[in-house]
Amino acid sequence: MTNTLNLTGLWHKAHSHLQPLANHVPLLEKDLCICPFCNKNKAFKLSVNVCFGNLSWERVEPFYCPDCQEYSLLNVDNSKPPITKVNARLWSSSPTFLNIEPTTRCNFKCWYCIGRSMQQKDIEVQDFPRVLDNFPDLKTIALVGEGEPLMHKGFFDMAQMAKDRGIRVLIISNGSTLSSSMVKKLCSAEVAYVGISIDSIDPKTFASSRIDGKLEQIWQGIQRLRKYRDDNGFSYPKIGLKGTLFSYSKDSLPEIVRTAKSYGVEIFESFQALNPMMTYLPIYPETSLNELNHIDEVAQAIQRDTQKVTQHLLPFGDFCAQEGIEIDKNGKGNGVRNNCDEQWIYSLLSGDITPCCQIKNPISDKWNLFNHSLSDILSDDLYENIRFNLWNGIFPNYCSGCWKTR
Repeated sequence: MTNTLNLTGLWHKAHSHLQPLANHVPLLEKDLCICPFCNKNKAFKLSVNVCFGNLSWERVEPFYCPDCQEYSLLNVDNSKPPITKVNARLWSSSPTFLNIEPTTRCNFKCWYCIGRSMQQKDIEVQDFPRVLDNFPDLKTIALVGEGEPLMHKGFFDMAQMAKDRGIRVLIISNGSTLSSSMVKKLCSAEVAYVGISIDSIDPKTFASSRIDGKLEQIWQGIQRLRKYRDDNGFSYPKIGLKGTLFSYSKDSLPEIVRTAKSYGVEIFESFQALNPMMTYLPIYPETSLNELNHIDEVAQAIQRDTQKVTQHLLPFGDFCAQEGIEIDKNGKGNGVRNNCDEQWIYSLLSGDITPCCQIKNPISDKWNLFNHSLSDILSDDLYENIRFNLWNGIFPNYCSGCWKTR
């Protein structure tokens, strides 16, 4: 025999602060069903673990109704012991990877970069040790943000602080600053990875998106880095490739990869279409808004060609696996709907952690790595509730436009 069980009491006993958001990106009609208690067609599934008696934990999919705020589990098997506990903390919770923004300043003016509309600042080097102190399990740090990291005068001081603690350093660069002296410093500092952003192999097309960028200068810098590294017996940095494609360049990925490889690139990180997230839309010039109508076809072309080009360059995920770098941006699927379970931490240069690298406004002063330990941040009720919702695919409104919500 089976029946419907009201889990609300057990839920609140376990973690009353974990609640689906009242305001969120609307769910699809297929995700909604009739609540067995109030009969409103607004209930939706969650993914949790429950304990039967004191014997075993199992994954189940109860429903939550925002109208009556009750949690129900349908088709409960009465032949099993009664459910005694609920655990909805199923997201990844032991990160070893931090992406912190070193600067928002850049010598390029890419029209699609949100960094150009942000306050132009650098992280304070004297604050950096507190970040490392407050994240004792940190193994890898990406000094990456909405600016050019190598423009920060204290970049190598921060890289050395990380190296002294056995922490690997990764960066994303526009490739314009790879002079002979910079190349020597990168190799000596044992920066593990330098990803270079390239949108086109045509100089005019490249300059149309990466404004003030000179493509030949980028190629020369990559070549210089690879040659100095190899000629002098250094193992690092490994050199990667990433970029953004548009309607007029969506089929150019194989050609970009072939050319980049000829100059010394060895890893394929990722390519993306124009970012359609709500937080990015206000920065785009009116003349470029038509690109938003093409993001699906561009994304499909990238997905198609990525399978081809990774036969010629090492996929970034394989590089991370080889190096023991834990940077899974997808994490575990919840089995219910698209969800977000990034197994890493992102921080603005202010030290403020946000749920995603595309969220540019601090959410809570309790999430600041300069002032709070990571363990305290991870256990904060608001932080846990945001992660609970993201894990279950209940996306805050500021996630609107992300591919996971579409």
